Amino acid sequence: MYILFIFFSPALSFSESIAERFQGKDNISYDVLYNGIYAGKITWKYLGKEKLYGKEVEVIFLDSNTKIFNLLNITSKEKVFLDVATYLPVEAQRDVVLFGKQENIKEIYDQERGSVRIANSNPEKKEFVLYQSKPIHNILALLYFFPQDIALVKGKKLYFNLPTQKVTVKLVSEGTIKIGKEKKEIYLLSGSGGKRFNLWLDKKDRSPLKIEFLSMAGKVTIVKNANYRR
Repeated sequence: MYILFIFFSPALSFSESIAERFQGKDNISYDVLYNGIYAGKITWKYLGKEKLYGKEVEVIFLDSNTKIFNLLNITSKEKVFLDVATYLPVEAQRDVVLFGKQENIKEIYDQERGSVRIANSNPEKKEFVLYQSKPIHNILALLYFFPQDIALVKGKKLYFNLPTQKVTVKLVSEGTIKIGKEKKEIYLLSGSGGKRFNLWLDKKDRSPLKIEFLSMAGKVTIVKNANYRR
């Protein structure tokens, strides 16, 4: 589920801290569906602040377990370390089990140089460095903790840099969406890059209520607080 350089000052990109985004809750959970059928769960947790490479960072943790028939069977536990001043990634640690095979991957972001060093526990895969325009975002942190101070104007494109690609996002419309039994006022954004996706943001705090990834193989939908398992 990895999918974002944007022309704004990163230090002003969030009006709330990561802790405030959790609104006093221990975690934020999402259901994963494949073509409308329940396929797993994603849970975000806030782990507080730490020191990393001499920087103070906010630490968020993702626990996901997804099984989509024979197409995708993945369990992933990921930590993302965000600079407290800019909310740009400093490091990401991923423990991934894909079809029974485990890998431990570390991404170390150097925002000054515009580079990301990738290290893998698999001895067959060598460490390498990616170079990208600055600033470089982590897709997970960006999608689930979308910046609040960006002006969203219908049809206006926003440009983001990920380690391996650039992604374009634009506001399509405003409206409402039903999550469980509750109606929410939303912004609907569409994005393109490695994958096409749609993103429904809560107007109140710009938290994602729904994310939809589109491909030839089908549609993967991630829904906040949805009660699809009866």
